[in-house]
Amino acid sequence: MARHTIADRLLLVDTVDRWFHLDEPTFIGAGQAYRVDRSADEPCVDRGDGRVSRHVGAMCR
Repeated sequence: MARHTIADRLLLVDTVDRWFHLDEPTFIGAGQAYRVDRSADEPCVDRGDGRVSRHVGAMCR
């Protein structure tokens, strides 16, 4: 099961879970959940209105 993080305020993120770096930073609104979908190897943002946006990036170590 994927671990979701809930944003407590408006965030501009370029890294998810410390290891996944986005190609382009994205805004995550307060109350929205975000995580890395390990099966598809991409970060996802649950926008709270039924939409889930997926973003391009790469795992870095």
